[in-house]
Amino acid sequence: MLHRVLIVDDSPLYRLRLAQIVSTSDQLQLVGLASDGREAIRLIEERQPDLVVLDLEMPEIGGISVLRWAMKNNPLPIVICSGLATSEIVFQALDLGAVDFVTKPELRHAMRSEQFATNLRLRLEAAAQARVQRETTRDGRSIIAAAELARQHPTQACVIGIVGSAGGPTAIARLVCALPSSLVAPIIIALHMPAGFTRSFAERLTRLGRLEAHEARNGERIAPSRIYVAPGGWQTSVITDRQGALSLRVEPASAADAFAPSADLLLTSMARAAGSKSVGVVLTGMGEDGVRGAQAIRDSGGIVLVEARESALVWGMPRAVVEAGLASVELDLPSIATALSLLCG
Repeated sequence: MLHRVLIVDDSPLYRLRLAQIVSTSDQLQLVGLASDGREAIRLIEERQPDLVVLDLEMPEIGGISVLRWAMKNNPLPIVICSGLATSEIVFQALDLGAVDFVTKPELRHAMRSEQFATNLRLRLEAAAQARVQRETTRDGRSIIAAAELARQHPTQACVIGIVGSAGGPTAIARLVCALPSSLVAPIIIALHMPAGFTRSFAERLTRLGRLEAHEARNGERIAPSRIYVAPGGWQTSVITDRQGALSLRVEPASAADAFAPSADLLLTSMARAAGSKSVGVVLTGMGEDGVRGAQAIRDSGGIVLVEARESALVWGMPRAVVEAGLASVELDLPSIATALSLLCG
């Protein structure tokens, strides 16, 4: 099945480059090019695309206005691809319903970079399968499953690792808002986010929730009731220091790393350092990053919570863990918050 794509960008050369990238996919079909927000709205109504690639900074009607209109009148997956990528406007776009965002590099780099082309193509293919209109109310069966899991595992977890990709920032913001201040276990978050956004994301989580959050720093000890966000472009893992305390190791990513931060690296290191007291949470996202980490946690006697299809925006990372037989339980997003509160409260 081909997913119909509309590209919206005020730069003719960037429209050409984005069209070239879409044309390399056997899952995507270009159905329109728009140079401004007014034309974008008209083409969304006329051509009914399955996916929109949207610039934010455009004359007259900007990308945020287009996004707000689309979510109200014609909800569909929208990926932000913009050079105007300040953290606040990106998080605003995600809050309004954008599935994902990709920082648009300088045109000369975008024209030559195969890495940019491949990354964007993969993210668009994943976003095209996103469930924009989804049920967000609690599933009674999911709540019961969360309570049963806590009954079976009465020992409090000492560390929680939450991983995700496309749709992850919005899902984690909602999850953190639902967590109580009495949560004892520390939380370490690894999302496929670019450098420069994770610090602002951590500050945002502090404002939204009841727990203090900050960007992870190399060598710092992990404290109870704290949230640590793995820096974009770096690799974060959990280690045991010389005094036997859990600490963070933050080091540069290598050229061979497919993801930085890596979900597999974080979860595997948690299993090694915390053993049966580790809880891995795999949220919305594309790909299979997190499967090896989930395997390590289950092998160590820990727990793996997986976001259910019903609430996941992109059921890629969760599905990979489920199909590998590594999920302790599948829960909708609100019930994951309940399970963490019961396991680690």
